[in-house]
Amino acid sequence: MIQEKKWPRYYKEMISSPNLNGDVGIICGWTKKEEIEKRLDGKSKKRIAAIGQLYSKEGLNYIIRNIFLNPGLKYLIVAGSNLSGSIDFMKDFLFGTSYEDGIFHKEIPGDKINQFREWFKDHTLFVEEADINDIISKLKEHEENWIEKPEEFPEAKCRESIDLPSEGVGIRLEKRKVAELWLDVLYHIMKFGSLKKTQYGGTQKELVGLTTVISNEDPCNLYLPNYLTFGKEELDNYLPQMMTAENFTGIEYTYGEQLRNHGGINQIESIIEQIMSENFTRRAIATTWDVKKHNKNPKSPCLISIQALVNGGYLQLICYIRSNDMYGAWPQNALALRSIQKEIADSTGCKMGKLIIISASAHIYEKDFVKALEVVKRNRPKIGCVEDERGDFLISVSDSKIKATHLLPAGGHPIQSFEGKSARELMIKITPFISQIPHALYIGGELLKAEIALENGTEYIQD
Repeated sequence: MIQEKKWPRYYKEMISSPNLNGDVGIICGWTKKEEIEKRLDGKSKKRIAAIGQLYSKEGLNYIIRNIFLNPGLKYLIVAGSNLSGSIDFMKDFLFGTSYEDGIFHKEIPGDKINQFREWFKDHTLFVEEADINDIISKLKEHEENWIEKPEEFPEAKCRESIDLPSEGVGIRLEKRKVAELWLDVLYHIMKFGSLKKTQYGGTQKELVGLTTVISNEDPCNLYLPNYLTFGKEELDNYLPQMMTAENFTGIEYTYGEQLRNHGGINQIESIIEQIMSENFTRRAIATTWDVKKHNKNPKSPCLISIQALVNGGYLQLICYIRSNDMYGAWPQNALALRSIQKEIADSTGCKMGKLIIISASAHIYEKDFVKALEVVKRNRPKIGCVEDERGDFLISVSDSKIKATHLLPAGGHPIQSFEGKSARELMIKITPFISQIPHALYIGGELLKAEIALENGTEYIQD
């Protein structure tokens, strides 16, 4: 007999359990488990041990862990919405000739994963939601247990858990592409995020008020390297949730629905109209938040608002997300918001500016710690040449002084110049005109070289 307090162990608060001693589990993708449960008749409910969702490939780890702790759960029924491709992944895992084993926790032995696969490829049915009761009625009763006794595996380990000192709030990160910036996001949260509890059980690492800036992502030619957790097909399935007002069956809400049909108002069209009328407006705002509906509601939207501002002919889009899963959701969020930005820019005749996302709680869940670290380790480049939008500096030594000439970005025309006899004197003067840390480190090193050359009467050549 399964004891209520001990099973399911993982994500218990997110799983419905009509009968803990049932022999069937239902996996419902992105469709709300409550919608699936409503469809079950009394006879079916007696056989259902658990109903839960599978939002991502990663979630299969916790399905495997939970089922290894319940020998009596012998069948799986998979139904519901496949928005992230998670159901397709499970189907490939069970029935494909090969599967993406890099997704699984290293702490779950490979032979156990294969044991799970061998049993459940013959005991899993992918069905339409309307057919669930009929399918359950045809399942063999009193089937032997799939394993002799419960088995548990070590928890997935995070290799870094110490909270390193940092400013903690208001960190700003910028890159040209979403995928490139994601690597910096993961690095900073895992290095400097605070460890704290979540409302779903478990822990997270969090940065508060993280501002991410994407400067040059073309929605018509997206950069989608294979280290992302999704591909083009999965992204194409997700984009309609932002780009249309369509109501997807079984999903409580989509951002597209709230942005494009909020109380009957298409807020994206309203933004476009306001900018077309007055491109200096500060009122081109769309919101998803409904106080009456969302106040104290545990299922309130994460994306709260977007605001379009035209500056110098460029349309900048500023977005506020109250709670942002930076490993599992931020890249898709950012790419979809960039598509909305292009839609507004094209409709108003503006050039595409930057996408600015303010993530109030920028977090990575404990279940993703190891994967985030591995993605960063394998793909984040070492510090290289960084373009500083505040300009460049040409450093020289002449007339017993160090001279720093401030140039327009990318080797442009001189703007202003500074002189001094020491690196420190010059650094104090030019610091306000440097925005990138790698650029600051480079200039500091060059100024020190120039000071040494000045003191020793040797030639100085800037690298």
